[in-house]
Amino acid sequence: MFRKLCIGLIIIGTIAITVSCSGKTNDLSKEAMANNNVSSESSKIENNKTNGDVAQKANKSSYQSSYKIISETYDDNQGTKISYPQITDFNDAEKQKKLNETIKNEALKGNNYYKDVDGKVTIDIKYEIVCQEPELLSIIYSGVGNVSGAAHPSNLFYTTNLDIINNKKLRLNDIVDVNDDFVNMLITGKFKAVNSDYEAQYKSDINTSSLDDWKKRLLAADPSDNMGSEFSYMTKDSLGLSVGVIHALGDHAEFEIKYKDIWKYIKLKDDAHFQDFFKTAD
Repeated sequence: MFRKLCIGLIIIGTIAITVSCSGKTNDLSKEAMANNNVSSESSKIENNKTNGDVAQKANKSSYQSSYKIISETYDDNQGTKISYPQITDFNDAEKQKKLNETIKNEALKGNNYYKDVDGKVTIDIKYEIVCQEPELLSIIYSGVGNVSGAAHPSNLFYTTNLDIINNKKLRLNDIVDVNDDFVNMLITGKFKAVNSDYEAQYKSDINTSSLDDWKKRLLAADPSDNMGSEFSYMTKDSLGLSVGVIHALGDHAEFEIKYKDIWKYIKLKDDAHFQDFFKTAD
């Protein structure tokens, strides 16, 4: 009897130990599975982050590639010559073609100064690159135009600001917020004349128009389809404005102001691909 009792106790003990070990094994298995899930999720997050970083770097490098500029000249053999730049060695041939079409079309708008006049027209316009960066190309065109019978030739000036990434012409109102405070900076002399010899005369001429008139003129700056009298350009550290003045003062006058002095008005700094351009301006 005692022997049977001992055997029974041994069997019960063995079963208890087996159940206990089985429970611990299940717990360990669950813990291992949970750890594997965490590890797997962490790997996914890390992979997503890595892939995002790679994509961001690839996207950035796509517009940070360098390009070169060559010169072309439009000559109608009737008295009109307009020189303009063309992009070469760009990393995307199709995009280069579209950019060059935009540049050429912008340059040849110089013909519009004398679009509807009678008489023989002569135009001689040359260009200057004032800013060449991976994300931006800013070009100024200047020269002389004349029509037979006119009292005097006219001094011509216009510009093109080209967003290289989006193949988009940038107008003044794309670059800055043309509000009353911004316009008042031009009227009150915060912009500095490029030709300082005539600064006082320019200011006097500018003050013949009201703030509202100047606001309308600046909002219409850099027209797309015709030739106006107000244009903008961008250098590495400054915004430039060209405004129409009386012929005695040269027909046009250029003014510049540092980006840091108009920082709160600059819209373009919020565009992701222009952040590097403006990072040292503030």
